[in-house]
Amino acid sequence: MKIKILILSLISVLMIQCHSTQQVNADLKNQIIDLFPGATVEAIAFGEPYQEAYKVKLPQFLDHNNPELGTFDQHIYLYHTDYVAPVHLETGGYDAYLEEREISKNLGLNLIIVEYRFYGESKPDNIPWEYLTNDQAVEDYHRINQAFRKIYKTGKWLTSGISKGGETAMIYKSKYPEDADVVVPYVAPIILDTADVRPWELVNRVGTSDCRQKVKNLQKRLLQNKEAVLDLMIETTRADSLTFEIGHEVALEYAILEYPFSFWQWNGDCSQIPDEKASLDSAYRYLNGVSGVSNFSDQSYESGLPSYYQHMRELGYYVMDTTDLSYWLSQDRYSHGVFAPKGVDLTYNDEYMAVVKDYVENQGEQMIWIYGGLDPWGGCAVEPKGKSTMKFVKPDGTHRTRIKDLDSLQQQQIYDSLRVWLD
Repeated sequence: MKIKILILSLISVLMIQCHSTQQVNADLKNQIIDLFPGATVEAIAFGEPYQEAYKVKLPQFLDHNNPELGTFDQHIYLYHTDYVAPVHLETGGYDAYLEEREISKNLGLNLIIVEYRFYGESKPDNIPWEYLTNDQAVEDYHRINQAFRKIYKTGKWLTSGISKGGETAMIYKSKYPEDADVVVPYVAPIILDTADVRPWELVNRVGTSDCRQKVKNLQKRLLQNKEAVLDLMIETTRADSLTFEIGHEVALEYAILEYPFSFWQWNGDCSQIPDEKASLDSAYRYLNGVSGVSNFSDQSYESGLPSYYQHMRELGYYVMDTTDLSYWLSQDRYSHGVFAPKGVDLTYNDEYMAVVKDYVENQGEQMIWIYGGLDPWGGCAVEPKGKSTMKFVKPDGTHRTRIKDLDSLQQQQIYDSLRVWLD
């Protein structure tokens, strides 16, 4: 009889726990809907340490200064751990992607991933370019932050982002300092011109002189044999149904000029560079794998428009270096502006990022920057002077450098600081 009573008691407890769990799930979903009237909330898969996860499509204002102008659908992803845990808000710079985030996973934080306005699934059929500004994007994040604080009422907030997303995290911090207690920008430059020379100054000093010369030699070889390489390019791109409004020759030249930047940004392995004994075909295919000609095709052009627009208007870009190569090039000038949308104002605001740079370097607190020593974007790295700020550079790191790639003592220093700052 005692065993039967015990079993019945256990069943009752389990039923109560099941009901409680279902109630919590329903509560969180309904709370999100209440935060954003008209939003759709869909449960999605999740792993540890999360307890629930949702994809949210919310009506976001085109212009936060004039809400009556209408909305677009912005997609965000919530990975819920605990109502009292801190919140990690990722300020993505592009399309949203759903790989794990090391900080929220290792510290057990709630995670909110926000897709940048007018990118990925959050892109309207016709982009109203005048509203694709960093200030409008910051207002997106601020609205989301303030709304979710009604659910997560006690925990502190951390923002982070990678590359352009890291730039966004810094811009956001400079506009709304109180929205984030901690900021961790990964491999995030602050560029100050549409033809910034600092990334190339880094390219011209990283690695060894022999490796840099191998990079330059490959560029020269491909340009000196441009007609034959063009034949290879036309053959391979036709097989992929790629077209080039700027012309095959100019697209190939952009890929060749881009090659040193991409090489150091993503790889930096000199042993992979084809030498003069390698066939022209293998040299071209190697180039295509590092700074693919497809990146300069009409098909890539459409998806890259928002990014190039923002770089030409506010974020800046790097110069195209033609040193020692001009003789074999078909144009006098190469600019990333050619890949920006046509018929819109591309006047560059040269003060925008300078103000952000001044703020994060001199007033930023509880900020941690992560950089790769080989990454050309590191030429535009910040030089923090504020209180409780840290900057880590992995000497042989690339644009893929994360906290997990640093040495164990540095990782411990970072996570110890984050635990203290986030209580």
